[in-house]
Amino acid sequence: MEPKIVRRPAFTVVGVKYHGKNENDEIKELWNDFGPRMGEVKQVINPDVCFGVCGNMDEQTQEFDYVAGYQVESTTNMPEGMTSFEVPEATYAAFSTTLPDIGQTFDYAFHTWLPQSRYQAAGGPELEVYGEEFDPRDPASLFDILIPIK
Repeated sequence: MEPKIVRRPAFTVVGVKYHGKNENDEIKELWNDFGPRMGEVKQVINPDVCFGVCGNMDEQTQEFDYVAGYQVESTTNMPEGMTSFEVPEATYAAFSTTLPDIGQTFDYAFHTWLPQSRYQAAGGPELEVYGEEFDPRDPASLFDILIPIK
């Protein structure tokens, strides 16, 4: 499983936020909460692409922030109860995966591919990119996870 190396400029995601360890599939529930509210997000750059942004990991507690949302042009008129996440410019290793295999793919990326590659983890937020062809009801549907590298 060889990733694509991609560079992304800085961008902003607006959506709903979770903070914790995801011990009880809270992120799945977060997406279920975001689904009916997607139309509330204004100035969306591409309504066919959603992002999961995972960052601000507390190494001591293992808690992190996760935002399910859209890339936006601006955060003006942000819907009530939603938040923004500023994603910095970065180079990423992009791995295609499915929802059932996401944990295994992250494990492979960090514990197999990265140590054997010429790259190092760069820190910063990890991304899930759900394109227009992604269907959350289809367990074989592909999306990309992006790991920041240097």
